[in-house]
Amino acid sequence: MEKFHKRTWEKELGRKKNYYIEVFNPTHNHQPKAYIEANISWRTKILIAQLRTNSHQLRCETGRWKRPKEMWEERICIFCSSGKVETEKHFILECEAFKDNRESYADTLAASSWDNLFNEGFVEKTGAFIVKLHKKKGRIHQADEEAICPIGYL
Repeated sequence: MEKFHKRTWEKELGRKKNYYIEVFNPTHNHQPKAYIEANISWRTKILIAQLRTNSHQLRCETGRWKRPKEMWEERICIFCSSGKVETEKHFILECEAFKDNRESYADTLAASSWDNLFNEGFVEKTGAFIVKLHKKKGRIHQADEEAICPIGYL
């Protein structure tokens, strides 16, 4: 059993390491990232940092916190019917639930590749976009909770 847990842990660690290298630091450049020095709010910086370091509330992360741990394939986005795992890329670029928000930032998203969204030329607009996505996600969660247990019954 211990070997199984060790292999599972090593697999998860490898996935996270590979994700970080491939998505956020493909050139292995260890210079401070643009969002740290950008003229954006601390809230925005925190949300960007959480996405960059896999310390957020998306199902690709929260699924591993559950006991028993959810398999990667089971960490499906609950906001759309795509059947895709709710990853950072899905949340920002693909999820149908946030399509209307994405349309208002179409110029930024079209002009930038995933690798460049957090770089100097795009970080302010990307940050504002991420804040809006988080706010909408919070409103959806709240509406779902109220539908399950109306306020008068709490």
